[in-house]
Amino acid sequence: MKAKRTKFIKNRTFSIITLGLSLILLAGCGTGSQKSENVLDSQSSIPVKEDLVLAIGKLDGGQFDPKKGWGMTQIRLTHSSLLAIDSDLNFIGDLATSYTVSEDGLNWTFPLRDDAKFSNGEPVTADDVKFTYEMLKEDGIKFDLTFVKTIEVTEGNTIVITLNEPRSTFVSQLTEIGIVPKDHYNDQYSQNPISSGPYKVVQYDDGQQIIMEYNPYWYGTEPQFKKLTFLLLDEDAALAAAKSGEADIVYVPPTFAEQRVEGMTLRTYESIDSRGIMFPTQPSGGSSMTNGEEVESGNDVTSDLAIRQALNIGLNRQELLDIVLNGHGQKAYCLCDDLPWFNEETVVEDGNIETARQILADGGWVDSNQDGIVEKDGRNAEFDMFFSSNDQLRSDLSLAVADQARDLGMKINTIGTTWDDIYLKGKTAAVAWGGGRHHPYQLYTMNSSKASNKGINNMSNYHNDKVNEYLDLALTASSQEEANKYWKLAQWDGETGFSGIGDAPIVWLLRVDHLYLANDKLDLGKQPIHSHGHEWALFGNITEWTWSN
Repeated sequence: MKAKRTKFIKNRTFSIITLGLSLILLAGCGTGSQKSENVLDSQSSIPVKEDLVLAIGKLDGGQFDPKKGWGMTQIRLTHSSLLAIDSDLNFIGDLATSYTVSEDGLNWTFPLRDDAKFSNGEPVTADDVKFTYEMLKEDGIKFDLTFVKTIEVTEGNTIVITLNEPRSTFVSQLTEIGIVPKDHYNDQYSQNPISSGPYKVVQYDDGQQIIMEYNPYWYGTEPQFKKLTFLLLDEDAALAAAKSGEADIVYVPPTFAEQRVEGMTLRTYESIDSRGIMFPTQPSGGSSMTNGEEVESGNDVTSDLAIRQALNIGLNRQELLDIVLNGHGQKAYCLCDDLPWFNEETVVEDGNIETARQILADGGWVDSNQDGIVEKDGRNAEFDMFFSSNDQLRSDLSLAVADQARDLGMKINTIGTTWDDIYLKGKTAAVAWGGGRHHPYQLYTMNSSKASNKGINNMSNYHNDKVNEYLDLALTASSQEEANKYWKLAQWDGETGFSGIGDAPIVWLLRVDHLYLANDKLDLGKQPIHSHGHEWALFGNITEWTWSN
């Protein structure tokens, strides 16, 4: 079968400005596009390298649409957003030259730069920003903007967004929402994207490759590389491409980290890309919604708190780190380890089999028939655990967790399948889960019962009124310092919380280092700590990348 080929109009754009930012971000623009010599390096006869070939995973590249979830770090190549995040995780200006927030946290004002253009040459205006945010608010699937009251265009190409209540995580959404053109956006936008970043998509061969070229209307620093070709290969094929000299950068899983490729070196980047096990917290027989579909929910084994707490303290994270990641990562105890909103009190001395067995015994789980599996009320401590079958890391993690769980007296049946199948069945069984962002909003979506039944939020159907209270206080805090206090209390306050030492709806285990083999001559600049998803995490600073002949 021939791959589907979509030819894009050769116009598109995107953005990053280096602006200082505090409570009031005072901007200085004026970074114009600088045209490089396109023929020869001025100091030698060696041509300047202007194209890169990358194999960083099977990208979901056909979307290019914020309505379809084109957010997080992937927009940096092709779209402008009001703000961006720099390599030190500071919020900086992008399409907005500055922003101010009223003392009550309700009114956000964004003067926009006047030199931004879409890839068709038309200016990016405040009306385009207003349209994008209102469209996403009405859609309500990928971005929750229900707290936004009004979006107004004022004099001076300025946007004023008024909220119904303070929202401490709103600033992070400002970095993730790519602006689309009001006059050209429709349901087919993915097939003909018009945007405002440093690159434009000129070709997408479904399942094979994505080709991007430099956007001449880009308002920021001109990148050295004028063409990016993404090969949509699995991990084995990507490594083969590197060895044959066909790729300049390839993603490698930890199992390939010791591979040697002539002319390439392993680049290791710390991440907050975490892996753990999500557990249904309600008994079987329930129903709920996932991605708009009604699904069965609940599990009579994992809904028992003793099962989840025993796994949190009984599983040996260091052993998992060595087996699954070959040491390329860190232990994880929450979704936000070492970030300002992480509660360090949730760190435990794990691998403690005797304590785990005692937790089970105190909860009524005993091995009365001496078959190695504890039981309670005639039911064995046995349950299924799903993992994505095309994700080697989650597969390895699931098998290793199941092996360790036998020592605790539990039997876990691991099942590899598709994500579509997992979303349908995942509320009745454990799931190898993942996440991790540069902001704490996922703490809310994964643990607040108010987020349940929306998309894939709160897959465990976890409900704790006290945790809900803390999460709401964190969301509506008027300062990040105040919000962090409540994020930490939601994890653990000595009495309750969603962390592993509390209600443990998700037992977090590992943080994954992102590993890439890259040509020795390629300088990838200063990388921030990476977020969930290795495919696009590299590209926030693409205009800083250089090649040394």
